[in-house]
Amino acid sequence: MSVFSRLAVLGPLAIMLSACGEASAPAAPANTGPAQPGAVAGVSLELVTPAEQPWGMAFLPDGGLLFTEKEGGLKFFAAGGSAAPVSGLPAAYVAGQAGYLGLALDPEFESNRLVYVALSIGTDAANSTAVFRGRLSEDHTALENPEQIFKADARDTAYHYGARLAFGGDGKLFVSLGEGFKYMADSQNPKNTHGTIVRINSDGTVPADNPFADGVNGKPEVWSYGHRNVQGLYFDAATDTLWATEHGPRGGDELNIVKPGVNYGWPKITYGVNYDGTVITKETAAEGMAQPETYWVPSIAPSGLTMVTSDKYPGWEGDLFAGGMNGPDGLVLVRIDIQDGKVAGKENLLKGEMAFRDVVQGTDGYLYVANKDFDGIFRVVPQL
Repeated sequence: MSVFSRLAVLGPLAIMLSACGEASAPAAPANTGPAQPGAVAGVSLELVTPAEQPWGMAFLPDGGLLFTEKEGGLKFFAAGGSAAPVSGLPAAYVAGQAGYLGLALDPEFESNRLVYVALSIGTDAANSTAVFRGRLSEDHTALENPEQIFKADARDTAYHYGARLAFGGDGKLFVSLGEGFKYMADSQNPKNTHGTIVRINSDGTVPADNPFADGVNGKPEVWSYGHRNVQGLYFDAATDTLWATEHGPRGGDELNIVKPGVNYGWPKITYGVNYDGTVITKETAAEGMAQPETYWVPSIAPSGLTMVTSDKYPGWEGDLFAGGMNGPDGLVLVRIDIQDGKVAGKENLLKGEMAFRDVVQGTDGYLYVANKDFDGIFRVVPQL
């Protein structure tokens, strides 16, 4: 039975909708147990809008929704209407996992209307993640004067782009970048952008306080390295913390707190193995490489990451939520119970319902999820 036939279409919706330094090798974190319960007995899904392979979402201050479709580009949706294209972006390189990907609003969007979009550009032989920014027109139909402000190092694969965007509290933009699948060894070299998170100014220039700003030991834009494929990125302004989820291979998906200049280990340490079961490394910890806050074995293929800051889900305030797309334990929305800045437990929600590509909190305080495939974008309704 399709998702559409199981879920009621949402009626007129009021959509007001990971200082340069080394990390030590602490004891491995427990693969944490159950989350502490709140007042929410469960959740269900209500369809907001149909969408084909939606990838990133961002809610405007007025409740409108911008989202990307992997092949369809940028779209805008407002309550009572239908999703419509937003023109202006260049043609993306679309193949494998490449296409129109992450999305973020400028912190000063209400005054400058700037939108940032990560997309794949190039050819089969040489392609990469790029970030474009432009001004959203008043009628939401166009991204005006789009300009490329960042381009990652090129590779010849159509996999592992990262491509999540998040602004820090200082207005700097974090961009996650995958290692292109076959370039895993490059993740250990901060002198390239494969398997990194970079930090740039909103115009694409490099902040002077980046850990490798002088370019001696790494590329100036690199903030952290040793990543595989970060597809969840959330900045918690209240605690000045950058959280990230990344795909492991077969097992070993991770949740990390991302700090400047830190090596997150891939592929020197991992809790996973190759897809064929062969060993990548026997090491799960090493001096100078950070441990995850928690990890998943088996995998869930985490994508999208947000925190509940509203009162719509009593007892869940301050908890993180990550989408799961695949793997033996995937097709799940995961609630990650955060207590005093640490992972206290995990709870699987909506298990088996669908593959979740993204999850964000809307301007109305509710969670919204984007299905990886063709089912659409949904509101997460609490059962109280």
